[in-house]
Amino acid sequence: MQLVAELDSESIDRLGKQGILIVGLAGASGTGKSTVAKHVAPRLKGQVISMESYSIVMNDLPLEERAKQNYDAPHAIDVKLLESHIRDYAAGHAIEAPICDFAKHLRVSDRREYIPATSLLIVEGILALHFAQLRQRFDLSIYLEAPDEVCLHRRKVRDITERQRTLEFIRSQYEDSVLPAAQQYVLPSKRFANLVLDSEADLSTVEKRLYDAIVEKRALAGVR
Repeated sequence: MQLVAELDSESIDRLGKQGILIVGLAGASGTGKSTVAKHVAPRLKGQVISMESYSIVMNDLPLEERAKQNYDAPHAIDVKLLESHIRDYAAGHAIEAPICDFAKHLRVSDRREYIPATSLLIVEGILALHFAQLRQRFDLSIYLEAPDEVCLHRRKVRDITERQRTLEFIRSQYEDSVLPAAQQYVLPSKRFANLVLDSEADLSTVEKRLYDAIVEKRALAGVR
């Protein structure tokens, strides 16, 4: 496996000083981003933040209205807060990431997730490569892709077991917002990736490829 882009001089300089690698992991919903990131990061003594946790605050809206919002569109992300957290982490500072109650579509107001800075941060989300201000913070940009039917099946499993959502709601949301947003925003961002991985295969295989890509990038920068 060979990365399609080398580290630029700015990344080499920053990695040399801080020894912190920032990875952007994008791809449509259901490609396995969260799963592989959460498995790979601990093996490399790294951390993961999910863009979903940085959804804009809509706590003032009633539940029925919150459920109707399109959380897959760029306007739903608090990109300013996310960028500031990535910047702070890259500088070696701990961050306090927001926590979301996905069953109620709420940002939890009285708690944060404390994330100490280590030598690796994986920022995963469908729009990780969409925002130019985020892309410039990444030392490595990776895109996962899988067929729509595979993505929908994985999303059903997650949303039913983890978010207490009905099959009817999942199908409606997928057709009305998830798939259109993927076609409009997510798929075009693939061109910004240093590496594209096929995630239709067993996710353990995808994890190995992600792990190897990060190790290779570290080696290019002389970081262990």
